[in-house]
Amino acid sequence: MNAPGARAALATYVGTCGPAEAEEPEAWQASDLVTDVLLLFAPEDAEQILHRAERDYAAEQTDVTPAYRAAD
Repeated sequence: MNAPGARAALATYVGTCGPAEAEEPEAWQASDLVTDVLLLFAPEDAEQILHRAERDYAAEQTDVTPAYRAAD
């Protein structure tokens, strides 16, 4: 995993969004980024990516300190 790269990708993504999206909470911006990345792939591949991400998240979330505060 590459937390600094993920933070940089989110910052770059938000920098290319419109003003309305830039005002959204970080959690919604991250969700939009993940959705847009999944849409780059064929549906079958996107499903595999999503399932793998869920598995990796579940395995690693106990060892990670969140970089962003909880969404309201």
